[in-house]
Amino acid sequence: MRDPEVHCAVATRPLPPPAHVSSPAACTRVPELDRAQRVASDCVSPEDIDWLSKGFSAFLASGGRLPLERCLHLPTNESALRRARRDHWLRHAWSCLETESSPWRRSELLAAEVRRFESRKWARWSMLERPPEGCGALDRALFEAFRAHGRVPSTAMQLHNIAGVRKAA
Repeated sequence: MRDPEVHCAVATRPLPPPAHVSSPAACTRVPELDRAQRVASDCVSPEDIDWLSKGFSAFLASGGRLPLERCLHLPTNESALRRARRDHWLRHAWSCLETESSPWRRSELLAAEVRRFESRKWARWSMLERPPEGCGALDRALFEAFRAHGRVPSTAMQLHNIAGVRKAA
């Protein structure tokens, strides 16, 4: 019987953010694709149930005229889905970097890591179904980002925008 509050099947769960994450972007931004990943891997929170309920209600209220993915605010075509998956893993990679650095510095570090990964590892790993055993969380996240979308941004500004970091008002 499932716990009504939260149920997680750890074996199939997507990579969780590292325990040391303290960035607002990693902790408060929960795009719909992240929710879908949790639901697909059987790790459902009450907020995810609410999201599903609202999406299905909108779908049924439209009499099926609106696509379900639109009602759930999910990407509606393959290209958008691939980009969303890439960005999900890039945000995860961003959250793997040292938290003592400023958000901008983390974006600069990630840009260097993306270039390193692409030049030194991706050519060897690109034919693999999953990252090699024993690789770190950062390389796992970069593997998934490259696997999701052939073009991975490598500038600090692009990665900073994907991370969703906003200046405090």
